[in-house]
Amino acid sequence: IFQIYLKTIKLDRVPSYYSPRLAALTPGFSGADIANVCNEAALFAARTEEAQVTMDDFEAAIDRIIGGLEKKNMVISKLQRRTVAYHEAGHAVA
Repeated sequence: IFQIYLKTIKLDRVPSYYSPRLAALTPGFSGADIANVCNEAALFAARTEEAQVTMDDFEAAIDRIIGGLEKKNMVISKLQRRTVAYHEAGHAVA
């Protein structure tokens, strides 16, 4: 499936270089997820004004799809961090 979607993207290497690597990084992804990875990688490259999509762009896209959007405004105080740490430790003990 990656071979199909990679043909439409301007890459710094041939699509056959990326396909096995991306397949190993995305086990269980559906066709729509794979298309989303390719589109996000192209967006990452465009945001950094790169002429071609690289493996770093694909890795960032996979992280974004798996983990969601990066929350830059989520600043918490030391007290809140400590409270969350105790809460999570409680989960680990239980």
